[in-house]
Amino acid sequence: MASRGKVMGNAVPKRDQGSALSALKLVTNTDELSEALGSQPTFRPHSMGEILVSEGLISPAQLKDALDIQAIEPHRRIGEILQEQGAVTHETILSTLAVKLGLPFVRLSGFDVDPLAVARLPVEIARRNRVMPVMFNKNRLVVVMSDPTDHETIHLLRFLHNSNIEVAVATDTEIQKAIDRYFGTSEEESAMGQLGIVEHDTEDDERAAIEQLGSEKPVVRLVNNIIREAIHRRASDVHVRPQDGRVDLLYRIDGSLLKIRQFSKALLPAVVSRIKILGRMNIAERRLPQDGRSRVVEGDAVCDLRISVIPTSQGESVVIRILNKQQGLKSMDEIGFSNRDLEIFDHLIHKPNGLLLVTGPTGSGKSTTLYAALDEVRKQNVKIITTENPVEYEMDGVEQISVNNVPGYTFARALRHILRHDPDVIMVGEIRDQETAKIAVESSLTGHLVLSTLHTNSAAATITRLVEMGVEPYLLSSTMIGVLAQRLLRRNCPHCLVEEKIEPAVRKSVGAGPKEKFLMGEGCDHCSGTGYFGRIVAYELMQITPEMRRLISANATSGQFFDQAVGDGMMPLTEHALTLARSKNTSLAEVYRVRLN
Repeated sequence: MASRGKVMGNAVPKRDQGSALSALKLVTNTDELSEALGSQPTFRPHSMGEILVSEGLISPAQLKDALDIQAIEPHRRIGEILQEQGAVTHETILSTLAVKLGLPFVRLSGFDVDPLAVARLPVEIARRNRVMPVMFNKNRLVVVMSDPTDHETIHLLRFLHNSNIEVAVATDTEIQKAIDRYFGTSEEESAMGQLGIVEHDTEDDERAAIEQLGSEKPVVRLVNNIIREAIHRRASDVHVRPQDGRVDLLYRIDGSLLKIRQFSKALLPAVVSRIKILGRMNIAERRLPQDGRSRVVEGDAVCDLRISVIPTSQGESVVIRILNKQQGLKSMDEIGFSNRDLEIFDHLIHKPNGLLLVTGPTGSGKSTTLYAALDEVRKQNVKIITTENPVEYEMDGVEQISVNNVPGYTFARALRHILRHDPDVIMVGEIRDQETAKIAVESSLTGHLVLSTLHTNSAAATITRLVEMGVEPYLLSSTMIGVLAQRLLRRNCPHCLVEEKIEPAVRKSVGAGPKEKFLMGEGCDHCSGTGYFGRIVAYELMQITPEMRRLISANATSGQFFDQAVGDGMMPLTEHALTLARSKNTSLAEVYRVRLN
């Protein structure tokens, strides 16, 4: 059998410019969709694989490879297999399916959706079945689906409307965004209407009644859909921010805050009360900050929610941190190390003892790197105990302790108990005080591998920071084995790359040549207009060599540590970020943002 994801045998044939798929018109508005529905396109009896070959999108050998896999796994569709192989994209599969079934293929972003059509379909049906109503055509409701072969949903829609339904095709991502956009407003209006909320600030004597509304179905549905939409958009945080006369809803996506929409301030008390109920907080307390936790399941994703509520002059402000367990856990190969640094880091985490630190500001991916290291270390059949605040991702075979559940149960106190449980490897969530730092160093001195994080700007500054915290240099020189300093850069969206305009001062600051060209995302529907999609790590890995140990014992400066690390082969973080920009993975503006010099 041919290997997956590779073009085998015959080369991909040239595209037939006169074929049906090549001529497929992307429908972008109601007039075009009416015309496409009225043209009565014909059903093509050929299989999807045959159409893709005839269009020059795959080779006959790729089709044979996929069919061989399907023979072994008959429950899988040919399009799914080809997409997994990397032969075609999801959009290509759907457009081919549209051609095969004689259906219009729609671009929903910017589409002039008819509000009357949206009103005809209950939001629960739209979200559960991923179907978006867009218009009426000769009194028939036109809906857009990603799977037009889902006859069960089509029959359900026909039953609800007691008439025939016309179907068009679009991608899952676009359908979800359209549902979030058009049904989100209707959910807010429905909540206000059903709850009898009016547009004015509530008085103290009304607060108890508003808190009770947090358990009412319209508010429950509204909050659930805000969280669901955030998960679908890959958001790391949800911000509910009260302003004068309105409430802004924002998502942090790839490190940047994006304003999604706003809703009436009259809904704020009920929405905050519902969020407090989710986080098991005191809904009657409105004057003090509160923290809570919850867990949600959305499709295949299991997400932990960390909820923070603080009182402001405009009302209570809420931030919900979303920890998607499927997206968060990565392997060592997925972190983004070069081959050389991956070999060095792998060597460090397999040492029997020593102190290995990952440093950087909040949100720089330190925990993700540590979990990847633990995932590799646990293959050695060693006893691993972690102490975290709180436990972010649960790992099989690892004993994890949360230090935020009991007052006074600090990292230092937890470390003392851990040492009595005969661990081989210890992970400390963060070294934040002298006591924790000293116990961590002493633990590594007594035969344990200790992994932890520290808030410093660079790898070289980590050593001086520990000395300032009260750790003796001679102890550090004996126990420290390495420091990884890292930042997360936003990755360029591959769908809207343009040449980046750069100020000379920016080029000079990061060490870029005056004539070097760099690319950045211009902003498109795929990246929600940001120009970025996903993130990539920039780092510097400082290995503690014998020369470095002598400098530590001599209480050298950060500059001396840096020079020695570079002499030992370390690539500085700014230089590594610049190589990512040169390879078109990120923009020079991102390099400038995370630079260390």
